[in-house]
Amino acid sequence: MMVRSMTGYGRGEAVVDGLRLAAEVRSVNHRFTELSARLPRELAAYEAEARKIIQDRTNRGKISLVVNWGTDGEEGREPTGKLTLDERVADRYFELLQSVKKKYKLSGDVDLGTFASLPSVFVWEGEGRDPDFYLGLLRQVVSAATDDLIRMKETEGAALKRDLEARVEGIRSRVSKIRERAPQKVRETAEKLRERVRVLLDGGDLPEERIAQEVALLSDRLDSTEECVRLEAHCDHFRKFLEEESTPGRKLNFLLQEMNREINTIGSKANDVSIVEQVVEVKEELERIREQVQNIE
Repeated sequence: MMVRSMTGYGRGEAVVDGLRLAAEVRSVNHRFTELSARLPRELAAYEAEARKIIQDRTNRGKISLVVNWGTDGEEGREPTGKLTLDERVADRYFELLQSVKKKYKLSGDVDLGTFASLPSVFVWEGEGRDPDFYLGLLRQVVSAATDDLIRMKETEGAALKRDLEARVEGIRSRVSKIRERAPQKVRETAEKLRERVRVLLDGGDLPEERIAQEVALLSDRLDSTEECVRLEAHCDHFRKFLEEESTPGRKLNFLLQEMNREINTIGSKANDVSIVEQVVEVKEELERIREQVQNIE
């Protein structure tokens, strides 16, 4: 699967019989899908078709589509003609909308805004061309621009994937160091506790069983083995999502929350300079990863 960045740019154009049409698609980070479109008046009736082409190929991001006749410095001309109402299509839409409204007891009126958003109600007639000519031309340039956009998103996505994999591997390495050091620190702390108890008792009598019980309780509070195991498992899942999911952004965000929870718990249990150093490094790396993941579709 190809990981995609949410940022990208694509352009497509076509020239037919002196008519030049160009489409540009831009995408930036966004939690959901938000698509805006600006088309020439001659093609406004086909906006829904243009939107569908892009929506079928993208999953998240704030996307803008701009379609123009010709560009600066290029030969090309706008078509001549007029925008007309296809009354047959409009009548059919009106009948269907009224039927749905009556059947399901819906409120609201069918107004101009409703009709303006329906495909094929308004058609462009000009230069003796069939309206399908303009629709076909629009589909061609929007599809080409979307293809170009996807290529850029996938190129950036591949770079993001490599960077994230390296960072996650670095986290695994640091967690391994914590796992190696943590039991040693628990044993050292337990031994210090035993020695402190002996000093405080100063020859007094305290059952060894009671001392062992207190040491065991302390060890449980300081032991971060379970958190390390879960954190390593999260690292494995992170890499798996990068490999197997085409749109892993939301899953990766969830995993990062869990990874932060585990490393915070490890930090709260740490009573050792070397472990604290590793915890700080992991937290900083998780923050860098979080910033990168915000740009994954």
